[in-house]
Amino acid sequence: MWKDEYRLGVETIDSQHQQLFEMVDNLLRVVDDCEHVDYRKECADAVNFLYGYTVKHFNFEEGYQASIGYKDIEAHKLQHKRFIITVENFAKKMTDTDYDMRVVKAFSGSLVAWLNYHVGETDQKIVGKSLSRDNETLLTCLESFSASASNVIMTMLGLKADEVVRTMPPKRDFTGDISYRIGLVGDMAGKAVFQYSEKFARSIIKSLIAKDIDELDEIAYSAMAETSNIIGGKAAVLMSGDGKLCDITTPSLISDSQGQVPATEGFNIRTGKGDMQVLLMVN
Repeated sequence: MWKDEYRLGVETIDSQHQQLFEMVDNLLRVVDDCEHVDYRKECADAVNFLYGYTVKHFNFEEGYQASIGYKDIEAHKLQHKRFIITVENFAKKMTDTDYDMRVVKAFSGSLVAWLNYHVGETDQKIVGKSLSRDNETLLTCLESFSASASNVIMTMLGLKADEVVRTMPPKRDFTGDISYRIGLVGDMAGKAVFQYSEKFARSIIKSLIAKDIDELDEIAYSAMAETSNIIGGKAAVLMSGDGKLCDITTPSLISDSQGQVPATEGFNIRTGKGDMQVLLMVN
């Protein structure tokens, strides 16, 4: 999972990132070998390590950002806080269900998606290596989601800009195999629906864990939920400014029929690794 291009050139941070990826690799191996009699203990050990080490790493990384006067430190801290909450929520679910493998897989999917994007894109901004070209201009809802989705997909799938083709308006005959809805709250109210083809979801998972999956299981669904969360969160940031605030709700899984709701605008993204669609309903 670790890639050399994830390096920031800050030795301590790079070393901590590698240890986090190693821990995720270990957790995925436990998932693959869930018949192992001690898998519950191994999962508990992995979660406990993740929580403790992540807090330590975030504190160091935020201290480094402060030392160099990083301008987006507060937004970065917020992402860290939200991730810690995610880990705490999953830890409770796993304990409450005696480490039900479906919950462990869901946690693994959310974890690999968040970690790969955060280290591969968000952390790169600290040293000026990000693919993103966020500007100070307040963007419309459509512009924000379009820019955000393109950036996230390029990062997660390792694609170049000319390999990500956006078309507007959205195709009405597009049918997603996995669909999620998020709410928009604040000064921009409404909702967004994300629909992903099976090929697209499989490509995301292969990019994240470096292997094919036999079926779209809890890891895949959770990873696509987190992908929707990342796109929506980044779009909310682009829509916020000049005294305006926008935030998103937690992604919720929807059926294909529920996903086909009237949309005021939207777009499709076509890649050689699968397609996706975003539908926007803004009040």
